[in-house]
Amino acid sequence: MLRAISSRCPRCLSAATTGPTTSTFVRYIARDAQRKRPQRLILSTGVARGGDGGRGTGGRRGRDDFSPPGLNRTTANIPAHILAKSRQPAREAEDDDRRRSSRSTIDKDGRKHKPKEPREMKHMKMRQSLAPVSRVTRTVAHQKVQSVDSFEDFGLLPATQEAILTSALGDLETVAPTMVQKLVIPALMGKGPTRRRRYADEAAGTESYLIAAETGSGKTLAYAIPAVDAIKRQEAEEKEAARLEEELNPKPPPSPSDIEIPTVEKETLNGRPRVVILVPTSELVSQVGAVMKSLSHVAKFRTVVISREFSATVIRNRLFGGPCDVVVCTPHLLNSLTETNPALFSRCTHVVVDEADSLFDRSFSPTTTAVIGRCQNLQKLILCSATIPRSLDTRLRELYPDMKRLVTPNLHVVPRRVQLHVVDADSTLYHGNKRLACADTLYTIAKDNTEEGFMKKVIVFVNERETTTELTRYLRTKGIDAIEFARDTKDRMHTETMEMFTSGKTDVDSELTGRQRMKVLVTTDIASRGVDTKTVKNVILYDKPHSAIDLIHRIGRTGRMGRRGRAIILVDKYTDKGWIKDIKTSMHIGGPLI
Repeated sequence: MLRAISSRCPRCLSAATTGPTTSTFVRYIARDAQRKRPQRLILSTGVARGGDGGRGTGGRRGRDDFSPPGLNRTTANIPAHILAKSRQPAREAEDDDRRRSSRSTIDKDGRKHKPKEPREMKHMKMRQSLAPVSRVTRTVAHQKVQSVDSFEDFGLLPATQEAILTSALGDLETVAPTMVQKLVIPALMGKGPTRRRRYADEAAGTESYLIAAETGSGKTLAYAIPAVDAIKRQEAEEKEAARLEEELNPKPPPSPSDIEIPTVEKETLNGRPRVVILVPTSELVSQVGAVMKSLSHVAKFRTVVISREFSATVIRNRLFGGPCDVVVCTPHLLNSLTETNPALFSRCTHVVVDEADSLFDRSFSPTTTAVIGRCQNLQKLILCSATIPRSLDTRLRELYPDMKRLVTPNLHVVPRRVQLHVVDADSTLYHGNKRLACADTLYTIAKDNTEEGFMKKVIVFVNERETTTELTRYLRTKGIDAIEFARDTKDRMHTETMEMFTSGKTDVDSELTGRQRMKVLVTTDIASRGVDTKTVKNVILYDKPHSAIDLIHRIGRTGRMGRRGRAIILVDKYTDKGWIKDIKTSMHIGGPLI
């Protein structure tokens, strides 16, 4: 008998010893039964029991007489050894997860860290990309600025203070510094606490700062005012040094017989700025340049604005046509200029990196760090951003470990003055047509009684560049004056469009009503960062943002500088509506999206 069994093939031998093989369908059912499922997909174990707890008439446990055989089963008819094999990997994985969660991690310093607890807002996982700011830091920043009420408290030079009151903020009824300006201006002017020297890099003699404040809070003036004040103080010091030099070494009076020999300047100041401001886009170059030029009209310094919109001849004439004090440019263009002109940064003492979260990402970071490294006489490095991603926070701690962080209490917070509305395109009114929902929302905005006598400006944000063209054409067929704004738009249209939405209020004829006095800008995230659209009251999010960073920048185009605004989010069956609930919860409690 043993010889007969041993003469069989291994497959037959296995069948003879283990019994009949099970079918593939049964194995699939066994594996599928072990998968973790939501509660709504798990069968109840009491389905076969009646209302009396599974006991029939007379208290005896048994099956209902009216239940056909084979129904109300809660356990599949699967052999026990197959169920045991399928359950073993799942049990091992659960044991590993349990051991891993109970295990504490030890960092490089030997400190133990307990595992992180799950976040409350489980739907908005995209908010995890933002770096957290403790409540203690926000409270301390709020207490520091309570004693500052006006620009006179900063100890600015008379020329700088006059430029602020007459040029930069002359159109405002009440002129007072904002939260970020109260926090940043004294620190950059060296009027903070005496331990400020701890944040200076002793080897390079450079102080580095990070300005982190919410959108529309006045960050541009926060770093522009100390830079202008430093320029005027340097000029005064140079004039005083030249006067002392002339007193110590007076020139002999010229005699009538001497022949005047023309002197040749060994070192020219053309193209050698004191302050360099780096921004990611040409639109921000024009916007920041306009702020600096408004200050220069009274404070008397020269600002040069260069970007890809200008030809090489115009750039050369602007930069090297005379002495300049401030240069506003993009990193790639300025890096190419410094490669051919190494002495461009010989006088540079201040470098400002605006929108630092963009200029320190993968595409801009090598160029930005190369430009900063060429400044040999750098005294202050100022980074500015409305959002601090975790990647940026980690990189800055590696590059500048002694950087001083100036954080406002409302960082990463959607202000309560911005009303949030949600429009569901899957409702019976639109039947899943998202473009129709967008057009109807614009109709509603056009018919409300807000902004009487002025042109209504609405911005619609989408994720893809192709969507801007399609949506703009559709809105025009519905009688809406829509403008497409993307990277492919012509330079002239770029300038005209940005001037329309960044300028002040536009008066319209009283006879124009409804859609006739409304302008709609359909754009991507190219117009969501840094663009000062202070007269825009309504913003529509046609597509769900990819992250909380994009969400903050998009909603930040309205409700700027303490004004009220409205943000409308369009959702459909492809949108996870749980994250909208998390955003509403965060706005209701006034907390950050982290």
